Amino acid sequence: MAFGFMLTGIQQFACAETLSYDRYVAVYKPELKAPASTANALNHLLATPFELIRWPVDKALLYIEKHYLDKKALWSYEKITDQGITPHLGFINVTSPSFGADVDFVRLLRQKDHVPDLTVKGWVDYSNHVIFETGSVIGWDHIAGTGLKIEGLFKYEDRPEEHFYGIGPHSSAGDGSVYKMEATTLQGLLGYVFSPTLSANFHVAYKNINVTGGRDGGRGELGSYRNFTQDVVPGLFGDALLTFGTELNRDTRNHKEDSTSGGHQRFRFSYNEGLRDSGAGFFKYEVEASKYISLFSKRRVLVAHFYGEHNDKVNNNYVPFHQMTTLGGYGLYPRLSHTLRGFDFNRFFDDTAALFNLEYRYTIWENRDFKMDAVAFWDEGQVFSEFSKFQFKNFRESYGGGFRVSIANNMVLTVEVAHGDEGTNLYVKNKAPF
Repeated sequence: MAFGFMLTGIQQFACAETLSYDRYVAVYKPELKAPASTANALNHLLATPFELIRWPVDKALLYIEKHYLDKKALWSYEKITDQGITPHLGFINVTSPSFGADVDFVRLLRQKDHVPDLTVKGWVDYSNHVIFETGSVIGWDHIAGTGLKIEGLFKYEDRPEEHFYGIGPHSSAGDGSVYKMEATTLQGLLGYVFSPTLSANFHVAYKNINVTGGRDGGRGELGSYRNFTQDVVPGLFGDALLTFGTELNRDTRNHKEDSTSGGHQRFRFSYNEGLRDSGAGFFKYEVEASKYISLFSKRRVLVAHFYGEHNDKVNNNYVPFHQMTTLGGYGLYPRLSHTLRGFDFNRFFDDTAALFNLEYRYTIWENRDFKMDAVAFWDEGQVFSEFSKFQFKNFRESYGGGFRVSIANNMVLTVEVAHGDEGTNLYVKNKAPF
């Protein structure tokens, strides 16, 4: 029998036409045969280990299709959202599920057909020991038939266990502590949508930030460390800030969460002034860019991402530590830390940061709206105080890989392992970092 299989394989390679071969093509065409090329043989070899994952996924999806579970779940979800309520369910980490909901009051009160440009929304999100957030937005789009819009926002955040290791690129992982941050934001926004891909806005915001001792968790509270004082850690006891800012946003991605082409560029600038007893005063500059490149197929995508931030204090004022740029962890929300997956969230604080992320995403299985990607990534980032302090040797890297499952280009599960020089992290999420 083994000899027969070998003979059949030799005949197939001998008689093959010069055609593109992909063993996981969505629609199987039996007349296509694999060409005898080293590249396709290597492609076949690399894909073989994923059969161990593909088989149970196939069985699970056959069960789902047989009992119409996907259609029933989608129908139920659409019925709920049509009523103006969008439920949230996800994972902050392996042990902390998150849940919440958005409420569109215009749709809930059946007024969307009468006032389609009116926005009245509220939301609440919760994850134990991570975040409680609630807020509301009132706005009006397409004013006088133009791209002009206005918006008012209220948001309250309670973060009971934020990590802190000190400021600078050489902070020690052994100095870890925790703090609790409560932030209340009131914001007014004036924006203009130039096209479906280009928009700009100007905003004025009041922020009140309270910093107190957090949920210990064995790390020790930030205020209990003798070397962490107001002089060393500015903003140690919180601040009240008045912010004037502007943002330019360009988004040409073909999908928001699982893009295979296009890109996303964002630039932000703001002036932040301390109120009451706060001695804060600083300019904040942010730039972010992502590019999604299909490598001869939409199933092979290379993603390049860059984030840069600089906080420049004004006169003798300071930049509060809770407004500095931070690196570490997986994704900016619900944490306040930018993606450096081999390190704990908030691992690095400072006035300035440069971060590079590179991902290769390969679709190893696809059936209708369901898709599974294998992903390999490399992260490089560092923090520093001034541009003169930038040094290539201070870059910290992490690398790893994992799998992501999406439905109709919406991420539902991602399992990834990342390694850096301080250890290895496992992430179970329901969204990609960028």
